[in-house]
Amino acid sequence: MIEKPVLDKSEKFSGHDAKPTFAAWWARVGNYFKYYETTYVKETDKIAFMGHRILGNAEEWYEARAAQLKQQNKEDDWKSFALAIETQFSSRFEQRDALRKIDCIVYNDDIELYIDKM
Repeated sequence: MIEKPVLDKSEKFSGHDAKPTFAAWWARVGNYFKYYETTYVKETDKIAFMGHRILGNAEEWYEARAAQLKQQNKEDDWKSFALAIETQFSSRFEQRDALRKIDCIVYNDDIELYIDKM
């Protein structure tokens, strides 16, 4: 079996108004998990990994969420975690800006160029 090359872990995300933006960082995290899909089989492994890829406000949110679930005797799952972090840190301004960008794109008989602009 041929081993995959090791990818650098994604940058850490620090919360609201952070660079990279949440959307850019979250996309990189998704790509990382796709690449290492056989490594992160258990949902708890993904969630634990995420705890090491955040800091600042995002880390405070992560720890508070973990404490709340522990107090309620509940276990986190990836679907719930992903929805919660997206809800918490996805900026309505990022969404607005993305929609504005799409509205400004004009199709000029070149589908590849049109898609690249998106």
